[in-house]
Parts: sequence; structure tokens; C-alpha cells
Amino acid sequence: MFNPFQRICADAYCEGDFAHVEDIEQVRAVSDTLFTFLMIELGTTEDCDTREEALRRMAVAIGNIQDVAAAIEMMQIA
Repeated sequence: MFNPFQRICADAYCEGDFAHVEDIEQVRAVSDTLFTFLMIELGTTEDCDTREEALRRMAVAIGNIQDVAAAIEMMQIA
């Protein structure tokens, strides 16, 4: 059973392609590692129990992804 933040994530991610999932085993079975990461990060077992904490975690993840994208943009292509 998902908490409200996980349910929103499942419903919103990839335009709802994974809205059908009902538990973390089903999340892992879809083999989308970013989706799995988000669902785990938003989980109650990870102490994500407030809207503010969910938003903080998303901001950190977005920042990490942006850092990687910026590094890739700056890399020299041989």
C-alpha cells in the first residue's frame, strides 16, 4: 500500500503509465529505475511522511539529475 506521495508519483510519472501499480514489488517489476528510485524515496519506510519532506526529496533528486546533465553537456566529444 502506498502513501499519498507514492500514489501521486505513480499516477503522474510518464503520464500515468504506471498508475496501475499497487505495491513496491510491482514497481520493481516494471524495470524503470528512475520510477523505482522515486517511489522508494517517497516511501513511509524512508521517513517521507510530510508534503514538505516529499518536496525536499524531489528537489534534491532534481538537483542531482541537473548536475549530471550539466557534466554530460560539458564533456568533450572525441
